[in-house]
Amino acid sequence: MKENDAQMGAPVRLRVWISVLVAAGAAVVAVGVALLLSNTIGLRSSADATIRTDAYLERVVEVERLVVDAETGLRGYVITGRSLFLAPLRAAEARLPQAITALHQSAARDGAFVPQARALAQASRSYLSGYVPFVLGIAAHRLSDVRSFAATLTGKRLVDDVRARTATLERLVTARQDARQTTAHRSADRSVAEAIIVLVVLTVLMVVIGAALGRLAVGQGVARERSERTNRTLQQSLLPQALPTIPGCELAVLFTPAGAGELVGGDFYDAFAVDPGRWAIVVGDVCGKGAEAAAVTAMARWTLRSLAGAPVPPADALRFLNDAMLREDLGGRFITIAYQLLRVVDAGRAEVTVACAGHPAPILVPKAGEPSTLPARGTLLGVWPDILLHTAEIRLSPGDSLVTYTDGVTDQGPETQLSPPLETLRKSTMSSGVAPPILGVGTNPRTQGCS
Repeated sequence: MKENDAQMGAPVRLRVWISVLVAAGAAVVAVGVALLLSNTIGLRSSADATIRTDAYLERVVEVERLVVDAETGLRGYVITGRSLFLAPLRAAEARLPQAITALHQSAARDGAFVPQARALAQASRSYLSGYVPFVLGIAAHRLSDVRSFAATLTGKRLVDDVRARTATLERLVTARQDARQTTAHRSADRSVAEAIIVLVVLTVLMVVIGAALGRLAVGQGVARERSERTNRTLQQSLLPQALPTIPGCELAVLFTPAGAGELVGGDFYDAFAVDPGRWAIVVGDVCGKGAEAAAVTAMARWTLRSLAGAPVPPADALRFLNDAMLREDLGGRFITIAYQLLRVVDAGRAEVTVACAGHPAPILVPKAGEPSTLPARGTLLGVWPDILLHTAEIRLSPGDSLVTYTDGVTDQGPETQLSPPLETLRKSTMSSGVAPPILGVGTNPRTQGCS
């Protein structure tokens, strides 16, 4: 009897153990699924927040760009007296209300830094509704009254205020976004570990978990793509939309980032009219990348543009920029610049004065003969109050060229040696691969004009 009872009790105990194991497995699965769903919701929420933040940054950049366009048009009108320069100003006046409304909406949706967004909107309105009408009112009677250094400096201060508020807001939003993405990455790692534990208990959930992780990967990819698009938009906003037309001369530019998906770089260029018959050509490199480097780039570019209206020697222009940088808190960032002041002598010749502040000197490529590096050199900007600058003056004849570049041409990465500029530029012109930023200034033999 006892043996029979034991034999009958064995299946019961087995069923009990199976029930316990199934219950334990079900409990593990339930906990794993709950944790996985919680992490999934958190990650999806983070992805949505990243998309909202990218839209927020786009609105901030749009407001700043409209103010900068308005200032550029206003300065062009004041300098030349030609009403066609008012086109970007009128366009900015028409689009700014809508851009500010979109900025407020993005700030409200993102739920962060609303006061800073309002301050940026107010500074932009004050510039367009206060300073611009004031300058246009005076200009309607006498343009010379608004060409003074004081009037120009007032406009520069207002625009610098807008740029400073933009940089602050971008820095705050970017820092918040970075923290959110760090949390999202940690949550994703934890989700993977928990999913592995659940897969050990019931492999049938593998397809479900893989689908969930796949959706998360897609969401992160979309957010990353939008972030890269925002970086490209910001980079383009820091470069001139078009090169000026110089009588008898030709300007050409090649600007290609070294890699896709990187933060906004510090390399930039600009070319603008200083006064009738003179043009400034600038190539620079700001230390670092990202929003902070972009803010320094914008400050440098528009500080030099603020000197338009008078043929300031290149060395004096760079000293003015150095003083402006030292007055600002740039977080230890510095800049190198090659500044060229070009004067057209006649239809086939031009005189160029070059000053280089820590930047590689331009290369003269004569129509006949070997290329040579100009003897222009100097101290980089934004570090010391007293800088040394040695300028060079040359004359371009028909067929001559002057090429200005950044150190990205000669420094191809940490695993390569620094190549001589002349050799590297020859290879760059022969290669079909990716090239770093180069600004070429040389003559066009077909038109017999300096370029």
